[in-house]
Amino acid sequence: MSLIELITPENAQGEQKKTYEILEHIRAKHVHSQMASINSPFLSRIIATLVYSLREGMGTILPSKIKQIAIIKTSQINTCDY
Repeated sequence: MSLIELITPENAQGEQKKTYEILEHIRAKHVHSQMASINSPFLSRIIATLVYSLREGMGTILPSKIKQIAIIKTSQINTCDY
């Protein structure tokens, strides 16, 4: 049982559904943090664009390869499937 309801694209309604449609252009796969933050659609849109901009090079001097290695290692440490 989770403390925050995870809203999937299938059970989203109204602004939540619209937010999923917008975020599909940024990220193809929906992760649990996104499904939790979609409870506040406006906040979810801001967080998703911030994460995307940091990941793709804006505001950082790290090469993309190093950032991807960090993402993979973090996922392994947190026992994520992806």
